[in-house]
Amino acid sequence: MKKKSLIFGSILLVTIIIIATSCKKEIPLTAEQKVEIALDAFVAKLALNPPTINDLSGRVKEYMIDNPDYFFGSTVTLLDTMRIAIYSPYWFRKNNTLVLTNLADTSYHINDQLWLRQPIDGGKSIWTAPYFDAGGGNIWMKTRSVPVYVNGKIFAVATTDLAL
Repeated sequence: MKKKSLIFGSILLVTIIIIATSCKKEIPLTAEQKVEIALDAFVAKLALNPPTINDLSGRVKEYMIDNPDYFFGSTVTLLDTMRIAIYSPYWFRKNNTLVLTNLADTSYHINDQLWLRQPIDGGKSIWTAPYFDAGGGNIWMKTRSVPVYVNGKIFAVATTDLAL
């Protein structure tokens, strides 16, 4: 009798596990969650192997190629010791191709941009409110910005723009 109860109990347990597993629905990730996961992984790679001015643009371009087309654009802004932007290669999608521009150009006033200042001044990741990128991509977007720390100091800020 004990053997039959043990067998029945085992069968019941396996059945419950199978039913629970098959009923378990995977909740799809939002676009924002996908950006956060991808950008956090990119930042971790940058912190382990800090970029130089010579290889930074290629690394940002590779990040864009490896991610979905609703990742509209990305940059990594290198900072000097005074936390001022010195180089910011921005790769963005236009007409199904990737286009490069340097956001550290003086006409853009990069050091006044909230997407850059808030992570530097606050020391943590942020999402901007939705905005229309007039004169750039000419689309509605929001930006995820993450500080990149090397040896305990902010070395750069990495971003991803999410087309809305």
